Amino acid sequence: MTKKDSRMKGSLAIVLLGTLLVAGTSNASDVMQFRGQSAQGSYDESGLLKQWPEDGLKPMWVNPELGAGWSSVTKVKDRLYVNCEDATDRKKEQVICLDLDGKKIWQTQTGNAWDKSYPAARSTPTFIPQVKTGSQTIDMVVVLTGQGEVACFNAKDGALIWSKDIATPFGGKPGRWGYAESLTARDGLIFATPCGNQASVVALRASNGDIAWQAPSNGDNCAYVSPILDGKKLIQLTSTYVFCIDTDNGKMLWKHSYAQDASGKWKGINCNTPLLKDNQLFVTAGYNQGGVMYEILPANKGLKVLWKTDDLDPHHGGAVQLNGRIYGSNWINNGNGNWLSVDWNTGKTIYDTKWDNLGKGSIITADGMIYIYEEKRGTIGLVKPTDQFQVVSQFQIDFGSREHWSHPVISDGILYVRHGDALAAYDLRSKKRTASRE
Repeated sequence: MTKKDSRMKGSLAIVLLGTLLVAGTSNASDVMQFRGQSAQGSYDESGLLKQWPEDGLKPMWVNPELGAGWSSVTKVKDRLYVNCEDATDRKKEQVICLDLDGKKIWQTQTGNAWDKSYPAARSTPTFIPQVKTGSQTIDMVVVLTGQGEVACFNAKDGALIWSKDIATPFGGKPGRWGYAESLTARDGLIFATPCGNQASVVALRASNGDIAWQAPSNGDNCAYVSPILDGKKLIQLTSTYVFCIDTDNGKMLWKHSYAQDASGKWKGINCNTPLLKDNQLFVTAGYNQGGVMYEILPANKGLKVLWKTDDLDPHHGGAVQLNGRIYGSNWINNGNGNWLSVDWNTGKTIYDTKWDNLGKGSIITADGMIYIYEEKRGTIGLVKPTDQFQVVSQFQIDFGSREHWSHPVISDGILYVRHGDALAAYDLRSKKRTASRE
């Protein structure tokens, strides 16, 4: 069944965790934000296996005691950070820090969890290196709760530095599934999207949480998207608009209606961070809204439509670009979707293929290969980027609970996969590389 054969309507969209962009540098393999550098789902790795054992990868370890959530993990040096529901108080969220063996180092409550449709932790923590606060300079971890509270911690010991409600003061109205953005940071500022009648985006000082500026309201409803930081420009997507803000002062540089370009009748449920390459921006959302490739015009003159696709509209699993192609899954209905490849320059569909009896899901890329995690049964696949949907290896995970909605992460040759209250690590490194590290 292809998308063109079946355009069934669904009733739920779920938010996945948005992601953050961070100024500063760290080890090349470190993952300081959701979906890696620039939130594009591409990980700078090498020496990874090009085929897995026939019976699948076996986890190095599994931690089954996180607490519910769909947050992905961030990994910096020898630590992992993940956002979870507090198992002792389900009305609260907490960030948990683990070592690289999956053992807990610290945990700290962040604030109020989303308590309506699909309650559980959403936003992925962001790591911000070397922030001066008071008389000390520390590494920080920052996260947004489902109710719109920003919480900032000392990355070393989990001590709460400050917290700030960014919803109420700016008239923010979260969508049906709460706030899900992961916060973006640059030059001592943290950017968040309350999407209120007083401000579309606000900048908070990382040192103390004070408001540095607030961008004008765009009169729109919230979406569930984490923004792109392109130099000093923040590109964000709300329910109707894709827009760009100067991060030095909060000035709205341009605003464009993605809703008027989208192909579907049901618009406004947007969950995917756009793909950015040079001066081209690919925006896509599920529910038959399709994808649109834009040219970012010079001199802040906005966007120009280059092409559209009705075929590729990921629900909330994101998309990736590789070798002049865009890869992702589409939305046929809330339980089903195919896997697609689309030409970056023309929008031509290369393939539109169902994966066995499995579903749509999230997608990342590393070392020239594609990694997919489907949400129906929790199957992870290794895909070779060719003109056909070619799954080289696959296996089904057997841990965790609830929905398979967390995006996988690869760092320093290790694949991290979360399923609800459990997190596992898999060694992707080739035998030669693994042996050299023993």
